[in-house]
Amino acid sequence: MGLSILIPTYNYDCTQMAHTLLRQGDGLSCPFEVIVGDDGSTDQSVRAALSKLEGLPHFKLFSSSQNLGRSAIRNQLGRMASNDNLLFLDSDGEIISDTFLADYCSQIDRFDVVCGGIIHSSTPPSAGQMLRYAYEKACERQFIASKLNNAPNPPFRSFNFMIRKDVFLEHPFDEGFTDYGYEDVLFGKELRSSGHSIHYIDNPMQNNDIETNEVFLSKTEEALRTLKKHEKALSSDVRLLRVVKRLHRLGLSGAVRLLGKRHLSSLHRQLCEDSPDLRKFNLYKLFYYLQLS
Repeated sequence: MGLSILIPTYNYDCTQMAHTLLRQGDGLSCPFEVIVGDDGSTDQSVRAALSKLEGLPHFKLFSSSQNLGRSAIRNQLGRMASNDNLLFLDSDGEIISDTFLADYCSQIDRFDVVCGGIIHSSTPPSAGQMLRYAYEKACERQFIASKLNNAPNPPFRSFNFMIRKDVFLEHPFDEGFTDYGYEDVLFGKELRSSGHSIHYIDNPMQNNDIETNEVFLSKTEEALRTLKKHEKALSSDVRLLRVVKRLHRLGLSGAVRLLGKRHLSSLHRQLCEDSPDLRKFNLYKLFYYLQLS
């Protein structure tokens, strides 16, 4: 039973991660390969760096001539994989454990899907990046393996997970998700609905790609537009949709939408400041989403 390590990337140089994985892979008792999928990167320095990896043992590079999208590139890599188990890793993660691959390999044949988790540096970034950092650090408290394994409907993130290839080919990512956000939420929902076991372990990667407050807000808005487009499929799996549904039921959505129209700009300005408030961030998401209705 081998392991195919699949890394989709777009304008991000993940050569250091690839080298780390190749070194760890040499110590495994099972066959392995590392496949990087360059999803139409426009940054020529990234394309050049990735091309230097070609020819290394156990390594393959797939270069798309155009941007396929977050779902389609993962599906492409899954189809290319030679082994029975697929380990998907986001390219902006850092391998922080010397036994990262070995810990995943110890879970092969035990579960259909295994999620390793995500952590962030204990050292805060610059003030202009605090919104994403504060949000992610708050999320870390929810992504504790022992809690997730006992939760009735735990969240799923595609940052770092292993899945049997036959399960993945049966339940690929929905390629209707071409823009940023929520494709992993639907992916996890459909796996659970099909009766596949998802197990969580403490084997995280560290996310080092923390955007500025302005960029993170822009990505959040894009994700909310994606959520609006696919709200029927996601339904009760997203807390924001449950809140919106309750407002509709109480007849309050119109009033909250009007309130949001008045305050979105000021909230946006406050969230771009050096000490953003996560409560205001949640309110901003609600206000923005209601403007899309």
